[in-house]
Amino acid sequence: MNRDYCLRGTAKSEKVRFFISSTKELVEQARIKHNLSPLATAALGRTLTATAMMGINLKGKDTLTLAFKGDGVLGNVVAKGNSEGEVKGYADNPEANLPLKKNGKIDVSSGVGFGTLCVTKDMGLKEPYVGTVPIVSGEIGEDITEYFYSSEQTLSAVGLGVLVDIDYSVKSAGGFIFQLMPGAEREIGIELDEKVQNLPPLSTYLIDNTPEDLLQYFFGNDYKLLDKKNVEFHCQCSKDNFKSALITLGKEELEKLAHDEEIEVVCQFCNEKYIYDNYELLELVKLI
Repeated sequence: MNRDYCLRGTAKSEKVRFFISSTKELVEQARIKHNLSPLATAALGRTLTATAMMGINLKGKDTLTLAFKGDGVLGNVVAKGNSEGEVKGYADNPEANLPLKKNGKIDVSSGVGFGTLCVTKDMGLKEPYVGTVPIVSGEIGEDITEYFYSSEQTLSAVGLGVLVDIDYSVKSAGGFIFQLMPGAEREIGIELDEKVQNLPPLSTYLIDNTPEDLLQYFFGNDYKLLDKKNVEFHCQCSKDNFKSALITLGKEELEKLAHDEEIEVVCQFCNEKYIYDNYELLELVKLI
């Protein structure tokens, strides 16, 4: 039974917009599907969590993609989500690892490195919206905060946490996004910042606490809950979908591939494998 979900609403007389999530199972599914190292689990898990929360604000069939294109050992760290709470993602180098930092924490910053964060919103128009900002720390949350400020002119606080257990499974995961709405007093931002600073590490806090507890901690009863939506790791890939991609290779390339008894195609987002025998490939050639 999936127990991951995201809360969406407003607080402080609608002067703050919030998203708060629990994503332990989502991140654990990603870890299992991609055989992630602890470093990749932490980095991709934070990215998946942020994408899930940002995706809840989309409409209809709109999609959102966060792509961290850094120079760290993980390579690209990418997550894609939609308004239904369905999220998927990958890291280029899922087994990459680094020594822990001096404080015993996973070194996500070095794993991601420096480069660019690209946020793509596909809203069914001719061209998707793409916002690009420099990676300021590689910690994921700080970089998304910078994106909101630079690309959407929105003051935000983003907290993301993934705790990896001694057996490498995910012990806790979740996050929050708070955004000041136009006209919000400066004091509200100061109060939120103080509470963020006084909060225990989020990954530790979420072991025994829920998103509702976090909501109560930040806002007491001064909030309005607009939505509670389940979130999960979900990829819509299929063998039929990949047939369309194979056709784009062209007749000559497909005929070359058909010389083998079979080929294997692997989905980058969920690591699912699909086998096509030479008969199936030759049938695709006839469609070109």
